[in-house]
Amino acid sequence: MPFRLGIVGCGSIAERHARGAAGSSEVTIVACADNRFDAAEEWAERHDCERAYPDYRSMLGRHDLDGVVLATWPNLHREQVLGCLDAGVRAILCEKALALNASEAMEIWSAATEAGALVMEGFMYRRHPAIAKIDDLLAAGAVGRVDSVHAAFSLFDPEESDPDDPKRDWRQRAECGGGVPYDVACYCVDACNRFAESVPRRAQAVTSTSSRYATVVRLFGLVEYANGRVGMIESSLRSDVNHELRINGSRGHVRLPIAWRIDHPTEVVQARSVGWDVFEETRYPVPVVDAYRLELDGFAAAARGETPPIPTLAASVITTFTTDALLASAARGSAVDLDLPEELLA
Repeated sequence: MPFRLGIVGCGSIAERHARGAAGSSEVTIVACADNRFDAAEEWAERHDCERAYPDYRSMLGRHDLDGVVLATWPNLHREQVLGCLDAGVRAILCEKALALNASEAMEIWSAATEAGALVMEGFMYRRHPAIAKIDDLLAAGAVGRVDSVHAAFSLFDPEESDPDDPKRDWRQRAECGGGVPYDVACYCVDACNRFAESVPRRAQAVTSTSSRYATVVRLFGLVEYANGRVGMIESSLRSDVNHELRINGSRGHVRLPIAWRIDHPTEVVQARSVGWDVFEETRYPVPVVDAYRLELDGFAAAARGETPPIPTLAASVITTFTTDALLASAARGSAVDLDLPEELLA
């Protein structure tokens, strides 16, 4: 039988999950909840849900579900994950970012570990076959010894909304987790940690804050890893679109021009120098797929114990620690050492 899901939050990201579920034979979204009950009712009718609810606790108490998707703002995730666990839910797919700081992330990790529950952060890009192609190329030695990872997620925000409008987009509201750290830069941090294949030990960064919204709108950082690799994070709301992932090595590099939300046919580019200013390129086409569908299918398979979660909860908590260190470095004006809990590393 399809894995029965309830979704919390009926905004734009919920639409992507709905589209993914509609194309899947593994999962189905049967209930939805939103504190804007009219929005939940409209969403339920549009996506043929069995029932809509005015809050997620009512949904958990009254509906037969196999798992829950949290498609809400980052500032709500801690309370909602813990609330789901308290209600007996043992499979939770939480949209990024998992938490607003390392303390919240460790609280989630401890509660999930104690309950024996699956909590998986929603980085759908990890499921895309373009990432699998990069893995294959790296494993085959296409770039030689990996030296560094560069991840960029930037887009221009004209900041046209009135700062006194409480209904402006959550990304322009600091209290909701708006700004780059928990919306777009988190992809870059996750990717650097993933492809570094080592524990982050030291971070250094600079940031800029919006005078209009008091949100962090630029984050440029470096992360040093225990194996000597370096992660470079570039995330700005003051720049035109840049969504590139690039892994550099001793014999070349591989890059994915649009790495995070891939909605069109793409290609992985492998390149190496064959002269001072001459490069030899090989391009590997990647077809269009719905990464949200792949994520939902993978979530259901992990909940059933058929495959490991991607990413693991430990990896997501380490991403939160890394983001904390980058922000602390920017505030102090100096590099910050990461002190990861031993129980997390174990």
